[in-house]
Amino acid sequence: MSLLLGVLWASAPASAAEVTGYVESRTQFQRSRVAGLVPTDEQAEVQQLLEFNVQPWHAYREGGFVSADLSLFLQTGGRYRGLDAAGREVALAERASGAARPVVSLNELYVSHEVLPQLHLLAGKKRVVWGAGLAYNPTDLLNPPKDPTDPGLQRAGAYLARVEVPLERFAFTFLASPAVLAQHQGLPQALLVYPKWDRQDTQAHYLLAARVYALVADADVNLMLFHSNLYGDALESKTRVGLSFSRYFLKDYELHVEALVGRGSARRYPVGACVADGAAAAGCVLSDRPLFAARRRDERTLRPRVLAGSRYQFGDESLLSLEYLYQSDGLTRGEFQDYVNALGLPRELQDAGRGLGAPEAGVDTGAPRKFSFEPLGRHYAFLSFQKPKIREDFTLAVTVMSHLGDLSGLVTPSLAWASTEWMTLTLSGFVPWRGPRALAATRPGTATPVSELGLLPLEYRALFQVHLFY
Repeated sequence: MSLLLGVLWASAPASAAEVTGYVESRTQFQRSRVAGLVPTDEQAEVQQLLEFNVQPWHAYREGGFVSADLSLFLQTGGRYRGLDAAGREVALAERASGAARPVVSLNELYVSHEVLPQLHLLAGKKRVVWGAGLAYNPTDLLNPPKDPTDPGLQRAGAYLARVEVPLERFAFTFLASPAVLAQHQGLPQALLVYPKWDRQDTQAHYLLAARVYALVADADVNLMLFHSNLYGDALESKTRVGLSFSRYFLKDYELHVEALVGRGSARRYPVGACVADGAAAAGCVLSDRPLFAARRRDERTLRPRVLAGSRYQFGDESLLSLEYLYQSDGLTRGEFQDYVNALGLPRELQDAGRGLGAPEAGVDTGAPRKFSFEPLGRHYAFLSFQKPKIREDFTLAVTVMSHLGDLSGLVTPSLAWASTEWMTLTLSGFVPWRGPRALAATRPGTATPVSELGLLPLEYRALFQVHLFY
């Protein structure tokens, strides 16, 4: 790929090239919730992140171009607080040994070629999203998940080959994507199958997807078909169907629906008999039984995920968005109680049970995220409001998300000031709340009410960002 891009870059006329990008400084302070169930010993309360981004674009002939989006991150932190002093010492040692190591995120790098006006080809790494959701996309099986508090922040895509046939009112798309199974400094070391030196299985990890887009009665409609094998989750040879609908009504009111339907679920559920207390967990660990199990992976029951929402554009260009997410495979209240019980177990039993938060192979998270959202429950609401052009150069934004089962939530206000055409200053915050329907959870020596978004290991967070464009 790099040799091909070099040849195309060298052959491009100078007038068909451009380079844009930015430099960003993100200063963050957060107050760790040390008495919660999620450990904070390795979580720095003060963090500084520098990002250097470059986005070159070159046309190599009529109808074809090369595009890239590359970021270099330098991150440091300090002030660790937690219940385990030994854990803080380990975190400090690891942070000191890796403080000078930069992190590279190859967000996009692809070649696009228009063979005919009705035939487009693309190969490389690109973020492709077919759904209409703003805060969350149930049909997005390709990319690292977005941050619902800042949906535009995540730009990392997936490696794929795509064929697209765009017509006047219809478009047909087919793509194939191999999973990234090993990578170093943002560059893949193994695609599709595990290398011989790290042979975890002999299967191919891939996703095949087809889409039909239609413009019907001024509505954007997408029908999608996905077939995957161990691509970002534990599902083997699974076929799922997706749907996306978006249309404006009464000029200013937009309505959208996005859904994904398939059989079974890759979600791991707590084994109630193993997480009731420490003695039960120890017995399961000694008998080599996991604390969590993907018990619905092979079931035949349909498990839909549906997002529905609406946006309204005000006369002053302010935008209000409200969305609702339903996950049929989400944890019930009883299952969430078992999950909370597992979090309350001593750390040694959690580690031995290998049940909590193990990342799935093939998921490239891309740039460091301000907030990672992996919904556990069944019902969620997202409310976003944005008011630009306050005194011409200020933008106010507020996002509120809530788990409707226990009414816990998170509010993230932000104020951005475009001081010049090339610099933006942003002050933002994260404030979670526990919710009135919290469950009882125990840790040795303490009793803590727990709800889903109240599990976040922070009391609050404040960020100051300086964004310089070039």
